Amino acid sequence: MSSAFGITPSHSAQFGAATQRFASSYAAEPAIDLSVSEAEDLAAGGTPVGALFTLEDFMFRGAINWGGYKFTYYSQQVLPGEGLAVPGRHVNPAGYVADADGFIVLAGSAPKGTVFETPFGYQGKIYDRGTVGNHLDVYIR
Repeated sequence: MSSAFGITPSHSAQFGAATQRFASSYAAEPAIDLSVSEAEDLAAGGTPVGALFTLEDFMFRGAINWGGYKFTYYSQQVLPGEGLAVPGRHVNPAGYVADADGFIVLAGSAPKGTVFETPFGYQGKIYDRGTVGNHLDVYIR
């Protein structure tokens, strides 16, 4: 490994002879709980504990590739109103448009009602069209 950093044996004495160790965590419990619950613990800024990306990260990046899907966002400020039949539609504490069961609202080509895991700390459910294949739009505040 020392050659990967350009450290020759003569330099190793200068930087110490510490050995890097890598440990596998295959047997460990998953670090992320993606279950849906409006009563879950929220970190600073309303981000669900275990989310891989905050809403601010998502908006800055514009698109996130995760789990074989491309996630983009769509603000309800662009198309507010009751055009979608989302029971209990609201903006959750993290800033995502959600249904009464806590699923965040997605647009995609899968059948309406299909549930997807997301990297945002919530599961999402298809309520709208507008993307195809592995591309999902996430409705946000």
